[in-house]
Amino acid sequence: MKTQLNVDLATMTTAELKELRKRIVGIINMRIGNEIHVAKMRLHVGARCKVNHPKTMGKEFIITKINQKNCVCREVGGNRLREWNIQANLLEIIE
Repeated sequence: MKTQLNVDLATMTTAELKELRKRIVGIINMRIGNEIHVAKMRLHVGARCKVNHPKTMGKEFIITKINQKNCVCREVGGNRLREWNIQANLLEIIE
């Protein structure tokens, strides 16, 4: 369901703007939750993966635990004691 919002935000009252913000945040949170759910369905403990983030460019990880929103991962060839908490929708399985 798509609806067009042709509204002049400058003419809206503060209460109307707050209600609009609440609806927008709700929709965004729902979409992020759906992305995480779909991403978690394809992940499993022991899977090798890479992370879609500039900080981890070129690094491989192994999933050690899957939490509600994040996965606990260990870097392949890195410090065995260091664990990374990585959001599930950023992980990509390496075939």
